[in-house]
Amino acid sequence: MVSDRFEDDAVFQSQSPAVLKASAIVQRLRGLHTVLVKASDGLLYVVKMMDSFQGPNALANEALGYELANYLGLAVPDWRPIEISESSVDKYLLLHWTGSDSWLDRPGPGLYFGSRAIGLNDQGLAVTELPEDWLNRISNRSDFAGMLLLDLWANQVGPRKALFVPSADRLTVTAFFFDNSQMFGGFWGREEHRRGESLHRDRRVYANLDVNRIFNQWLQKAIALDEKMLLQMARLVPRQWHDGSYLQEVASQLQVRKWRVAQLLAQEVNLLAESKDESVFSDGVSNERRTIGDDAGGSRRAKKQSSDGTGSEAGNDKQTGECTKS
Repeated sequence: MVSDRFEDDAVFQSQSPAVLKASAIVQRLRGLHTVLVKASDGLLYVVKMMDSFQGPNALANEALGYELANYLGLAVPDWRPIEISESSVDKYLLLHWTGSDSWLDRPGPGLYFGSRAIGLNDQGLAVTELPEDWLNRISNRSDFAGMLLLDLWANQVGPRKALFVPSADRLTVTAFFFDNSQMFGGFWGREEHRRGESLHRDRRVYANLDVNRIFNQWLQKAIALDEKMLLQMARLVPRQWHDGSYLQEVASQLQVRKWRVAQLLAQEVNLLAESKDESVFSDGVSNERRTIGDDAGGSRRAKKQSSDGTGSEAGNDKQTGECTKS
């Protein structure tokens, strides 16, 4: 049984990451109240100003999902709690609110989830879609199998999203995974994962991977995660981001589901095999030596963190709906 220590407020306050303050909302990104923020540490963060209509635990899902990915060694941006003041919200609304937004709830001040904006330079051209002949240049493509394990384990009920960040020489890309808000049964925690639901939409990223072998390596690490380690991760989630029973329910769900993951994987592998044809499951090999600039419109440095903090999940118009200028 999961320990009641999950609900110890003092523990949460002492262990949560230091809160950063938003010094400026730099720009609005596509998505409900998603903005690029310059924080008090001088770095840029993609901040989701989520309201209760998206579920009481959406921000906690994000944070705990990132912590689980970090534990497994998957490439994800760093995250921090970001405090946005009333004055910052007012300035944001004045600059970016339009008549077409009248149906939306007005975002309010508060403590929100922020992920480090990665890979952004003056060209800002990291992408969420790659040309077919670039798929074999993903330096960490096996991580898609690891992320599939996590999504199955954590009951992700939405598609897996990834940002592809070019290397300094623009010859390879690194995949960074983001958006865990629909883990643990979705925004309201009531949904169950359906076959194929959490796969990356470009299923060619799984092509010619020995998914079972790679998956088993990640699975052993997941099995090793015990209640004590879950407690350490849970301490990082700010208390105001979830309701009273959230952590107990999630921890219990994770402990039970890790014994079902192999079975769930078999269903996904069968689905991938069913769709294995030249158009959907191509290996994407190309003998032509081209740069990211030729196909994806420019370059970004493939670093999980840049020294000056510039970088973003925001890029060109092939970004996801949450990470593109409106």
